[in-house]
Amino acid sequence: MGELNDALNEFQETSKKYYNRIMKILGEKYCWKCPMRTNRKVALCQEVEAWIRLTETLEAGVREELDQHTFTNEQLEAISTKFLEKQLSPTHQKETNIIIKLEEDEPPFACSGDFLEVKTHPLKVKKDSLVVMPLACPLATFWYNKTMKSSTVPYKIFKVYQVFQKNGCRYLKTQEGFQVPVEYLLGTVENILCNDLSMRNLD
Repeated sequence: MGELNDALNEFQETSKKYYNRIMKILGEKYCWKCPMRTNRKVALCQEVEAWIRLTETLEAGVREELDQHTFTNEQLEAISTKFLEKQLSPTHQKETNIIIKLEEDEPPFACSGDFLEVKTHPLKVKKDSLVVMPLACPLATFWYNKTMKSSTVPYKIFKVYQVFQKNGCRYLKTQEGFQVPVEYLLGTVENILCNDLSMRNLD
């Protein structure tokens, strides 16, 4: 493992240099025009932006390298799913309930202005559960942070028709017949609080 550790340590040092370089570029070319510049030291948005950009670029490079090989789409999906399984394993993430406000109607389940109580990283997904799914594969580690820059989360609500195993990964099928790895989910809908403050029945 010595050679591997040496390579990773070298990459870590390179990452630090590029992080500082990106911070400098943001500060000199972009952040001075931003209305947030006056409280940047409180918001820490420049540090977060540099982290997101660097991480997204790393994962884009890995994906481009994978695309150079003769993997099928199914194999690429299995690779990304197993990557997410590792990232979102119980040692890295735990089930957490978050509240999300809907910006648009999600018929027939919820309406604009409703609040969703979502359990992220669910250990179990069952038939007839409502799930929240992003509109793009969340392969990038900071995909969720990126969407928060526009104060919206690009997702849709689906009802689970079936849960099954494929290529050693957990999959679900929606009522529309759409198949997706469970690890691609944002989470399961636990409750829906209507904008008139009543609780909608999920059954």
